[in-house]
Amino acid sequence: MEWMAIIGDSVQYIEDHITEDISTENIAKAVGVSPFYFQKGFAMLCGFSVAEYIRNRKSVSMTESWSYVFRFA
Repeated sequence: MEWMAIIGDSVQYIEDHITEDISTENIAKAVGVSPFYFQKGFAMLCGFSVAEYIRNRKSVSMTESWSYVFRFA
């Protein structure tokens, strides 16, 4: 599988499971590569680690949730 497809599939997996406890091992298993190569490939292509991406997405997700709550408060 091509690395761009692996990254795309991994991002989709993260988006689908953003409210859960996501591990690099689970993502790598879902896209069919070893955790070591997945982390290396993700960082090389994206410019930041998988953990950073997940942390930032969860932060944005929480911000969006709060803005939705305040919009109707």
